[in-house]
Amino acid sequence: MKPRAGLLFIDFASGDLLHLAVNAEIVWDGPEVAAFEGAQRLLRMQVTAALRRPAALPLRWGEAELSPHLAATGRWG
Repeated sequence: MKPRAGLLFIDFASGDLLHLAVNAEIVWDGPEVAAFEGAQRLLRMQVTAALRRPAALPLRWGEAELSPHLAATGRWG
């Protein structure tokens, strides 16, 4: 049996979720690793199942903004 892993990708604007089930393999050395400068190992994944859940996440995020309450704490930096 191959090692398995799960990946979750979140679209913070729409709330969509993409779940991936994969078989995973660590490549410890050899020409594949040497092809990526500075790499010590690679992770090879083969997708075995995928599930897209539109708007499954009820929360939405936008651009980050400073809290207006920080002004009361003085200037930082």
